Amino acid sequence: MPDDRDLAENASPKPPRLEPKNIAPIMFGLMLALFLANLDQTIVATCLSAMAHDLGGWELLPWVISAYLVTSTATSPIYGRLSDLFGRRRVLLASISVFVVASVFCALANTMPLLIAARVLQGVGGGGLRSITQVVIADIIPPRNRGRYQGYMSTTFLVSTTLGPVLGGYFAEHWSWQWAFWINLPLGGIAFVVIDRQLRKLALPTRRHKIDWLGAILILASAVPLMIGLSRVEQAGGWAHAAVLVPILIGVVATVILVLHELRVSEPMLPMRLFANKVFTIGNIALFAPSMVMTALIIMIPLYYQIVLRRTAEDAGLQLIALTGGMAIGSFIVGSAISRLGRARIFPIVGGIIGASLCLLIAREGLGHSVWFDVLCTTALGATFGSQINPMLVIVQNGLEIRDIGAGVSGMTFFRSLAGAFGVALFSTFLIGRLSAGAVLLPGHEKLGEDLGVGLLRLDPAKLFDAAQAAAFQGVLEHAFSAIFVLSAVIIGCAVFAVLMIGEKPLRATSGRL
Repeated sequence: MPDDRDLAENASPKPPRLEPKNIAPIMFGLMLALFLANLDQTIVATCLSAMAHDLGGWELLPWVISAYLVTSTATSPIYGRLSDLFGRRRVLLASISVFVVASVFCALANTMPLLIAARVLQGVGGGGLRSITQVVIADIIPPRNRGRYQGYMSTTFLVSTTLGPVLGGYFAEHWSWQWAFWINLPLGGIAFVVIDRQLRKLALPTRRHKIDWLGAILILASAVPLMIGLSRVEQAGGWAHAAVLVPILIGVVATVILVLHELRVSEPMLPMRLFANKVFTIGNIALFAPSMVMTALIIMIPLYYQIVLRRTAEDAGLQLIALTGGMAIGSFIVGSAISRLGRARIFPIVGGIIGASLCLLIAREGLGHSVWFDVLCTTALGATFGSQINPMLVIVQNGLEIRDIGAGVSGMTFFRSLAGAFGVALFSTFLIGRLSAGAVLLPGHEKLGEDLGVGLLRLDPAKLFDAAQAAAFQGVLEHAFSAIFVLSAVIIGCAVFAVLMIGEKPLRATSGRL
């Protein structure tokens, strides 16, 4: 039920503008909410064996991660529209509440199915945290100044993604895996209080709206099977498997039904007019490509150090610091430049060209031969991702009508999450395919098992073959990973082409709902 202050806000046609001093506490609350959502996507990775040891159900273990990823991604576009209808603050507070309650259920789960069910509920809350935080920034920060604040959010994402596995491992080893979920209670409580107090100055809808519940159901019916299918690609060893194709087909059919339904209703959950907006449609393509490559390389680069160079898992993880640090640096530098220049289009173009060139350079020279080369190249590559993704967020948001800010920004969040899942699936199958194609040409490949690519990833050639054969299979590994960076360059090049199709539009100097 709305309280008196809610009603007062709702009755006020022109709510007071936020002073600069109010932006900092709002950003703190938003960053904490985003930190919670992203932390729970990675913190359980190093707790999985401890969970299975206590709860059993080893065969269900992958769903502890997938359940959260699937539901948080699928619900993102729904939250954006709900926040347009009911207000950002109410929906964000509801998301935090669901997330925290689900965290308690996760910590108290005594069987693997109960834990997975709680993770599904936690993902429902996490989807709101990830999408509405971006929507609020679009409300309170003018597009011209938004790049710098998007840099803060990108840093939060990178810190949470990097810190998650470290915290999870510490809890599992020294305390218990339940602390991976108990930690959300104090953090969620602080975020709830800060957001509750600081977002009261945001304008609320002043008229009743009809809720397109069937549209929400169809969004879930299309997104969930797609995410499930993509998450199974690596496990199935390719795309041509029923476990992959059936859910993807279901998702495609549901998507067609969704589009037909949304075209007919007066207040759709996902307005189709968004896709008639050239900036939104092409901009999301330009955002999808680097997001896909970035997520895939976060997986592939440590894998390269472990599989090709035979480094330890800890050493391989440390190699990501340069990449993620470069992303943060690129985001901050470009965000500040956008605020000064009032232009954003040039940055993803230049960043994409440099990023594609760096990928080709790494493909030619390889990593692991020089520490300085590795650090400089991966740092610079990370910076190019920061100079592509954050400006594209600003460009697309600037191209949206004010009435579509919630649905549009949440749609962007959905496509970015889908890009990550698709990128990992595409690059994994591409890598395994290249390994299989190279291994089958070498004598003795039968020792790798039926699936040559997977066998070459899991087995050490030096322990299976003599020195000459092992060197040949090592060459297959190196060439396959080089091909990964060539593929990255091609995809980034496509993103640059997409940006060139978007005309330059002056960045608005005013924000959305203040």
